[in-house]
Amino acid sequence: MDEGLCTNPVWPCAMTGACSVLAGFSGLNVLIHGSSGCYYYPRSLLKVPLFSTYLLESEIVFGTVDRLREVVNTLSTSKKPIAVLNTCIPALTGEDLSGAFSGQETIFIDAPGFLGNVEEGAKIAFERLGIETDASREGVNIDGVSLLDLFWRGNLHEAQRLLTEMGIPTALCLAKDSYENLRKGAALHTVSVNPSYPSGVGTMLGSFLFPDLKETCAKLADIFPNADIEPVLEEWKRADEQLFYSSDKYLRKYEPPVVAVCAQESYALFAKAMMERYFGSDVPVMLARNRDAESIPFETDLTKIAGQIAGSNPDLILGSTFEANACPNTAFLGITPPDRSRVSIAARPIAGIEGGIMFMENVLNTLIDSASSKQKK
Repeated sequence: MDEGLCTNPVWPCAMTGACSVLAGFSGLNVLIHGSSGCYYYPRSLLKVPLFSTYLLESEIVFGTVDRLREVVNTLSTSKKPIAVLNTCIPALTGEDLSGAFSGQETIFIDAPGFLGNVEEGAKIAFERLGIETDASREGVNIDGVSLLDLFWRGNLHEAQRLLTEMGIPTALCLAKDSYENLRKGAALHTVSVNPSYPSGVGTMLGSFLFPDLKETCAKLADIFPNADIEPVLEEWKRADEQLFYSSDKYLRKYEPPVVAVCAQESYALFAKAMMERYFGSDVPVMLARNRDAESIPFETDLTKIAGQIAGSNPDLILGSTFEANACPNTAFLGITPPDRSRVSIAARPIAGIEGGIMFMENVLNTLIDSASSKQKK
């Protein structure tokens, strides 16, 4: 194992990533087999019901099977299938846990935190769920919906809206759907609202992020000849014109902002494309949270992140509260968790047409507020 695999202060572990996938399916009880800390961390991030064995020191020493069996038997009274998610300490002891849930409808996911980051754990969870495609299922799957994403609810609503407008049914939402629907299988084709959370289910047709949307719609039209993509393309065109108008209005008064972006690769590339297209911005810092990023550097060491941002002297940081706290005098907009700069209750998208508009609206307001604050000083 890579000795540096777990050195990661700004991005959750593999267990949390696996939990984010499993907890996205209603009708499935997710049981974390570990300590209270291993339970409360994903519970606080995901904000959905979870269960735990709350292991104590004595149980770690003398064996955890009895405790796991006790909790599984209790949960089985709900008649819902159970996903048992292993954590670091039980995984390290190498205990055989199979006897704890024999006869129960249970999925065992061995994704302890030391295996890596969110993406590694999510991949393991999807593999264990064993989702298969079914040619008889109509429509497309919506991929990249993760409970860890700040924008998952808005992204899901926006993707469903656009598909409905094109006359294409939604088959399965990964990972926010019912477990019953999951077991029916997935459609043959998939679109994504956040390609950095890939399920690997179905043939990927493309991203619903604003810069990619027209190309993805064209692929959908090829697969679904009865789909009507023209209304969506017209809506995209009107949004594009409005965004140019609003950004040009800003640029008549201010210089193009220098931007630093720290996020998952898909959101980072989206932010870069939007800032360059509508502001002509320079984006000297682009750092990915996900280790499998292909086109930008992966970095989750906060000291290194802060150093690169400070060296670029940006006007705007697009990232998380970690970056905002490291450079407190720079304008900040949260696009990756955690974002403690604002109360977020509404279903805000970053994908789709409304997501592109919302992103640019927030960027403009953030930059204008920052400029006004500096003028007052």
